[in-house]
Amino acid sequence: MTNSAGFSCTRGSTAGVPASERMEYWEALCAATLVGLRCSSLSPSGLEVEKTGIALPDLGIADISGRDHLIERSPAMVRQWPKESLFACQIVSGRAYFIQRDRCLLADAGDVVVYDTRVPYVFGFLTPMRQLLIDLPVTTFDDRIDAELAALPLRIVPTPGVGAMLGSTLRASVERFMKDPGEHDPARFTEHMRMLVSELINTELKGVSVSRTSLSYLLTARQYIAAHLREPDLGPQAIADAVGLSLRHLSRLFSADGESITQYIWSERLSHAYRELTDARLRKTSVGEIAFRWGFSSQAHFSRAIRERYGASPVSLRGAADAAGL
Repeated sequence: MTNSAGFSCTRGSTAGVPASERMEYWEALCAATLVGLRCSSLSPSGLEVEKTGIALPDLGIADISGRDHLIERSPAMVRQWPKESLFACQIVSGRAYFIQRDRCLLADAGDVVVYDTRVPYVFGFLTPMRQLLIDLPVTTFDDRIDAELAALPLRIVPTPGVGAMLGSTLRASVERFMKDPGEHDPARFTEHMRMLVSELINTELKGVSVSRTSLSYLLTARQYIAAHLREPDLGPQAIADAVGLSLRHLSRLFSADGESITQYIWSERLSHAYRELTDARLRKTSVGEIAFRWGFSSQAHFSRAIRERYGASPVSLRGAADAAGL
């Protein structure tokens, strides 16, 4: 059930279900609230697992725990229950193995396994386990993640330094939100999760380009940008002041990560605007309203920027999304 804050909570457990009916119950629950899958367990007592989940408009998170079991998402299930998401699962306790494409990953407590739900997989837990799952629709990322999706699945180990900081931040953020979701801004939390998962993937694939302290400043700056992205006068100096760094120092941190502060701001604005243009829920919102909402000074400026980034006008992109049924 969705409340006025824009999120819904679900809970499920096999504890009160007869042993012979637990598989069917759990598969139906997952298909309705997470992803279509098949489940099995070698435990003499039958499947023992429970889940608490929170669904936001562009994000899902879940806390799942139980005894040893296996889940499978076969090619037939991918077709029957399509799911256009990237999953990031942090193993809090226990040991697991994950098989997708031609890779078999072994994961221990603290590791994060990132994978594409559009590709069949097997996920097995060898011991009593607990995991935190982040469900991010692929459409919430922009074209910059295409190469990263092709590299999945990934096992991300919390190596000392940046990797450990990102992993601990991910866990603390999810647990804090789940403890009292009403105390948080859902949109800001969604953006924070997207940034953390993106940074985890980039760090694993491209290596660490900044120190742990520098990354902390970068994440803080990006959170500030996310919170103020719709403000037309958002600029580098205001961000530097909010983070507590000189503009020169913050600019160096962004440059080391591949783009200037201003480029990052406009890239994020374009990404959000593109998602709104292709969102079926916003078909009645005009192109001009979307443009001004994300800080563009004119519709002409917006159309030019969208065409340069995505290769088509806003109207064409919206029409293509309509035709594709997005």
